Amino acid sequence: MKRLAQFPDMSAMPTAGGETPAAPQSTFKIIYSPLDSIGKILADVDFKTFLQNNFDLDSSEIALKIWTMYGGSENDMEEGKKGKRQTSPASSDMTKQSEIQEKEYNDTRNSKWERLPEGVSIDEITTTTAIEKAVTGGMAQLAKQYAKPATASIKQMIKVAELADQKQDYRIADKIQDLMIIHVYSTD
Repeated sequence: MKRLAQFPDMSAMPTAGGETPAAPQSTFKIIYSPLDSIGKILADVDFKTFLQNNFDLDSSEIALKIWTMYGGSENDMEEGKKGKRQTSPASSDMTKQSEIQEKEYNDTRNSKWERLPEGVSIDEITTTTAIEKAVTGGMAQLAKQYAKPATASIKQMIKVAELADQKQDYRIADKIQDLMIIHVYSTD
């Protein structure tokens, strides 16, 4: 059995020359105001990181996942869960207010819909279609950020690996494969 069969399709592989692009940096900041817009909801979910962690799902699955995290019903017949966040601060003491907000944020990790405005559900703020459009755009941005055309150096590495494979020198073929993985697929 040929060991080169383990090599991925190299026609759309990023370049090995130069630095590999860094992973998108999270710009996540905790939002303590009621999540009254799709933008605030996506910021609260740490959208970029969420997409990276769910890149294997299609945009409608990711949108539904976000929708249900924030209390939306999986079927259109039921109303979403109502939020509990109030607009006015719970305390006039800034230190106390920060403690209250941090506790509330930590307490609602598994009930994110409670971060929506008091008495409001996600279906009153946005739709799954709007979330899906945002997800599709975000996925396109991530793909564009990492995609680069294959270069001659990668093509040369493939040819050398194929020759090594034909001569049954699997050690060299494996070493080339390791180099390609380290230098091409690494985001570190």
